[in-house]
Order: sequence, then structure tokens, then C-alpha cells
Amino acid sequence: MGQRVNIQYSVELDELPDEVNRLFGDAIRQLDALSPVGGTPTLKLGTDGLDKLDHLRRKLAKIDIMLGDIQNIVEGYVRFKTQPEHPRVPDSPSEAEELEIEQIEDKIARFKEMFDAQPNQESEEAN
Repeated sequence: MGQRVNIQYSVELDELPDEVNRLFGDAIRQLDALSPVGGTPTLKLGTDGLDKLDHLRRKLAKIDIMLGDIQNIVEGYVRFKTQPEHPRVPDSPSEAEELEIEQIEDKIARFKEMFDAQPNQESEEAN
């Protein structure tokens, strides 16, 4: 199989189902193209059979990669739809400062709690 590169592009959210179905359709068409037309599938023992198996396995690997890409897109969409909403963005600079001060005060309080929970090292060393 040739070298692969990752690409990234964006689509409008309402266009995502069509894009996923286009990619999925491409993968299924390639899978369908591997099916023998009529009759019982046969495989010759020897180099011709080995070549046929190698070709089929490479095509299946390519299709598997395509399906994996589609799965990643759908998983990303599900995460997007199920993640909690982002915290409210402050309307003004003073609100932003107040929010930042509250966050700092919370961190200081948690630090104090952690510090108070630590055993007193001086008294332990004296014993």
C-alpha cells in the first residue's frame, strides 16, 4: 500500500451527514467491487492465487482505513453533540476580571486545604 497523508477540511454542520454518507458510499462501492460476479469464488493454488489474495487483502486494508476515518468523524460528532456547553463568556472586562479573581480565590482555597491536610513535618522530625 502506498504512503498515506492526513488531511483536514471543514464542512458546515448541516452538510456533515451528506459528507459522511459520501465517504461511506465510496467505501461500500469499493467493497462491492471486490465481490466476484456470478459463480462460486475460486482460488488457484500457486503464485496466481497468492497474487489474488495479496490484492484482495490490500484492497480490504484500504477500505478498513476509509471506514476508520469515517468512524473517527462520527465519534467526533457524537462528542460534539454530547459535551456540556462551554462556560458563559463574560459580557464585559470587569466581569472577566471578577471571574478570574473568583477562580484564583478558589485555587488559593484548595491550596490551603491541601497544605493544612499535610502532616506537620517539623513536629515529625523532632520525634
